[in-house]
Amino acid sequence: MAGLIIGIILGILGIIATVYFGIKALRPKVPLELQRDIVKIRAELRQVSLYLDGLPKTKDKDKKALFEKGMSLMAQYKYEEAIESFRECLGLETEGSEKVALLHLIGNSFYAWNKWDQALGSWHEALETAEKTGDEEGQAPALGNLGVVYEAKGEWDKAIEFYNKALKGLEKVGDEHGMAQTFNNLAGVYYLKGEWNKAEEFYENNLRIMERIGEEYGMSQSLTGLGLVCQAKGEWDNAIEYYEKSLKIKEKIGDEHGMAQTFNNLAVVYSKKGKWDKAIEFYNKDLEISKKIGDEHGMAQTKANIGILYKEQGKKGEAKRLLGESLRTLEKIGDRPNAEIVRRHLKDL
Repeated sequence: MAGLIIGIILGILGIIATVYFGIKALRPKVPLELQRDIVKIRAELRQVSLYLDGLPKTKDKDKKALFEKGMSLMAQYKYEEAIESFRECLGLETEGSEKVALLHLIGNSFYAWNKWDQALGSWHEALETAEKTGDEEGQAPALGNLGVVYEAKGEWDKAIEFYNKALKGLEKVGDEHGMAQTFNNLAGVYYLKGEWNKAEEFYENNLRIMERIGEEYGMSQSLTGLGLVCQAKGEWDNAIEYYEKSLKIKEKIGDEHGMAQTFNNLAVVYSKKGKWDKAIEFYNKDLEISKKIGDEHGMAQTKANIGILYKEQGKKGEAKRLLGESLRTLEKIGDRPNAEIVRRHLKDL
């Protein structure tokens, strides 16, 4: 059953680096439509910060129009067009912190578009600009975002380095929410390194903070993290319990991306329990949502997991097709760790 153990890793990689938000509080003057776009984008980007500085409240009509247009396009998954709008806004006369926020948004769009190297470039530029202009609140989100990408690329020690730098900045500005989410990100990396107890401790600490401040999205991600730890320990029923609690919250807040990934994790656990039909049912729910929201990375992970399951069942033709489709996407977006896992499975067929 070694193949399904690899399948678990593949299934969780996209969610364990959870949300880290550097967004400032919005005043009531912010248009309701923009507030809705922000909420939707925060849910879709789940792994990275959404740092806006004062852009939602700018009095400059041109900046305001371009910023709101870009946010609307992001909420519609039109990332290339969103980048164009943010770059046009960047071309206007902007203050240091506004420039930092726009560079963040360009990086966020590239990341959501699965163009990780371009996202790294934008966030490094945002960090450099924030350091030069003394924008301390803009530095921590950039550091946290860089950590997320390095984690996704399999460079775990580098991810820990950036997360710890972000944590220091967050402590300095007193951002409790950001600190909690960075703890969650660190828990994810330690999970990947196989340090289960350390990961569990970080997830539990994060969950307590999220419950105290009433952050439902953060609660759902902490519950998912605890499910992952139980899953790694082979405590299948406990893992299912945590995932189901997380799923209820995700459904309540409309987090489709998170729902897809939780369906994927439930499928992996049921496959470990030998309940193949139940596993396929959850994989299909995952695939349906991932396709709907245009999540290429999520679709690649799910196809690989279904392929691994078919391989275990002796359905070599279907397994080879799905694993091949998955590999092409993983190579395209630069997910080297998962691509290597898929290659190993294809060699066995």
